[in-house]
Order: sequence, then structure tokens, then C-alpha cells
Amino acid sequence: MVDNEKRENLANARRKLKKFRDQYQPNDSETNGNDVHSINGTSIDSTISYNIMPPTVTDFVNDQQAIPDGIRQNSLKSPAIELESGHSSQTSVDVEEKLRRDIKQMQEQLEIHVQTIGILVAEKTDVSAKLNQSFKQLERKQSEMDELYGRLKASRERVQELEKQIQYSTSNVQKREMAAKESDKENDRLKIENIRQSQLIEDLKQNISELNEKIHNRQIISDQLNNELEQLNKQFQVSH
Repeated sequence: MVDNEKRENLANARRKLKKFRDQYQPNDSETNGNDVHSINGTSIDSTISYNIMPPTVTDFVNDQQAIPDGIRQNSLKSPAIELESGHSSQTSVDVEEKLRRDIKQMQEQLEIHVQTIGILVAEKTDVSAKLNQSFKQLERKQSEMDELYGRLKASRERVQELEKQIQYSTSNVQKREMAAKESDKENDRLKIENIRQSQLIEDLKQNISELNEKIHNRQIISDQLNNELEQLNKQFQVSH
């Protein structure tokens, strides 16, 4: 709302200034873009530079007030020249009237300039305040970005460290899986070997049992033969 009002006031002041210049700008003399009022052969420069702003409004007002003073000084000289040249008093009155109109026009133009510059100064102050605020916001954003960049860098380093740990853990897991597979293979081999050895043991037990039985039978036969031999020996002794 305030910005719109300022822009509207500035536009109104510029329109007034343009209207004033279009209405009162003389057409009889123009040099290098400067307006010159001529009073009885004496030139009065009423140029206002719109491209260069005075350092302060006070300096500008003082500069503009110097123009009517110059007009008044020329007005004092002009009647004297006219009297010496034999001009009538009516001409002097016309010159003074023209001078008063010119002074009035210059004062009106001065007021418009002062209003315009006041609006421009206020607008410049507002823009400067907004610019300073924008710079502060930019500094805060830059600080936040630096902080976020630091956090991002730390997060990346942490991620790299975790990736190394995961890679190391994965390598260990793979090694353990390979060792487990080798262990399973060895267990299977040992189970097969155990079954084979168990079968051999069973076979040996069977053989031993059969041999024991044969030995037992042989022992019985041997005992019988020994008994028969003893009987024969006894009979032989009895016969002799």
C-alpha cells in the first residue's frame, strides 16, 4: 500500500512537471537543450537538469532560488537600459509584469521540483532500507547455506565411512560363508567316511565272531583228541 502510494505520488509529480514545462516553455530561444528567457536583450538561463540530482534538497532549493534573483537583477538593469534608450514607461511596466510572471512560473516549477525530489529521496530511503534488509537476509541465507554445506560434508564423510564398514563386513560375511560351505563339505565327507568305517567295523565284528566260533569248534575237537590220546596212553601202559 505504501509503495503504491509513493509511486502514484511520484507519477503525479512528474505529470505536473511535464505539464508545466509544456505549458510555459518558451519557443523563441533554445540552445543545447537549455531554456533561455530574454528580457530586452538580456538572457536568463532557466535550465533545470533532470539527470543530475543535487546532493541535498536544500542545495537544490538554493540553486533554484538563485534563478529568480538573477531575473530580479536583470530587471533592475533592463529598465535603466530602456530609459537610456528612450523606451516608454509602458514598456518598463510590461517588462516588470513579464518578470513577475516568470518569477511566479519559476517558483511553481521550483515547488514541483522540491516535491519530486522529496518523493525521490523518500523512495530512495525506502529502497535503501529494503536493500539493507535484503543484504541481511542474504547474509543469513549464506550462513545457513554454509552450515548446511558443513552438515552435508560431514554426512558424506559419514556415509563413506559406513560404506567402508559395510564393504568390510560384506567381505567378512563372504569369507564366513565360504568357510561355512567348506566346513559343510568337510562334515559331509566325514559323515560318509564315518559310515564307511562303521560298515567296516561291522564287517570286522562279523568276521571276528565267525573266527571265534571256528576257534571254539576247533578247541572242542582238540579237547576230544587230547582225551582220546590220554585214553590210548593209559591203555598202552596197562598192556605193558
